[in-house]
Amino acid sequence: MQNVYHLNVSQLDIRLGCWQSNTSFERHKNINKNHSFILQRRHLSEEDHNIKMNRRKFIKISAVTAGATLIGGGTIYIMFKDSDPLSPFFEATQKVFTARFGDDLSATLVMETKQAYEALRPEIPYIGGKGNMFTEWLNYSAYYLAMYRALSARGHNADDVGKLIFETYKVMADYPKWFLRIVGRFKYGKKYEEKLRGAAAASQKRKYYGDFVSSFIEGDSENFDYGLDITECAICKLYGAQGAERLARYMCLSDYVVSKAFNRGLVRYKTIAEGAEKCDFRYKKGRETFVYPLREGWPPKFLDDHTELSCRRC
Repeated sequence: MQNVYHLNVSQLDIRLGCWQSNTSFERHKNINKNHSFILQRRHLSEEDHNIKMNRRKFIKISAVTAGATLIGGGTIYIMFKDSDPLSPFFEATQKVFTARFGDDLSATLVMETKQAYEALRPEIPYIGGKGNMFTEWLNYSAYYLAMYRALSARGHNADDVGKLIFETYKVMADYPKWFLRIVGRFKYGKKYEEKLRGAAAASQKRKYYGDFVSSFIEGDSENFDYGLDITECAICKLYGAQGAERLARYMCLSDYVVSKAFNRGLVRYKTIAEGAEKCDFRYKKGRETFVYPLREGWPPKFLDDHTELSCRRC
C-alpha cells in the first residue's frame, strides 16, 4: 500500500512516499523514474483516503502539541487553519475523560469544559493578538483553566486536573516517533529560533501587563543550542487572577511531553509556577529531555509544594 503525507510546514510542501515493498516501489519507478520519491496517486481507495486524512489530522494535532509547549505550557503554532483550533484538545480530552470517567460522563464533562471556556474567553488578557507568538500559549492555557473550572465544580482539585492535563498531552503525542521527528525538524528550525528571539526582545518592552516577559539565551554550541529565560509568566498571571495558582505548575509539565515527542532536548530545573524567580529553558536537539519535577517520574516532585501564592509574584 502506498500513501502520501502532505506537510505544510513553514510554507514547505513536503511529500513523503512510503512503500511496503521494493516491488511496489519498482512498479512506480518504472512508471515515472523522475519522481521515484514523490508519489502522487490519482485514484485512492477508500482505505487509502482514510489513512491520508488521518495523517493530515495527525499533523495538525502534533503541531498543536508542539505548540502547546514550546515553553511554559502554552506554545502553539497552528500549521493548518481550522474552524475550531481547539478541536485537537477536545478530542484528546474526550479520550482521557472516557478512560477515567466512562462514556456518558466524559461527554458531559467535555461539554461543560467547552462552556467554561466560552465563559472564560472575555477574561483572557489581550497581549497583542496574532502579532505576538505568545498569544496562543496563553489561549490554550486558558482552555485547561476552563477544564479545571468544570472539574472543580464536581469536586476535583488542581492535582487531579493536573494529571488529566498531562494525559491529554500524551494522547496528542501518541504517534509514530519517526513522524514526530520529521514535524519537529521543520517546525523548530532556525526560523523558529529567530521568531522566538524577536518575541522575547519585544516582551522586554512590557507593552501588555498580562504578557510573558522573557530573554532569549544564545547557545554555547556545546551545552545547549538556545534557551529562554521567562521572568514573568502570562499563564501564572491568568491562573493567579482566577484563583487557580496551583494548576500552573502542572501546565509546565506539558513541556516535557512536547520536548520528548519532538526530540528537542529540553532541560529545565525551575519555573515561576513553583516559586522560582524564572523559568530556565535550555534546548539541545537530540539529548534526553529532563524537567526537574519529573526526575523520578509521576507523581511530580515540585520545588515548592506550597505554590498557592507563588504565581502572584508575576
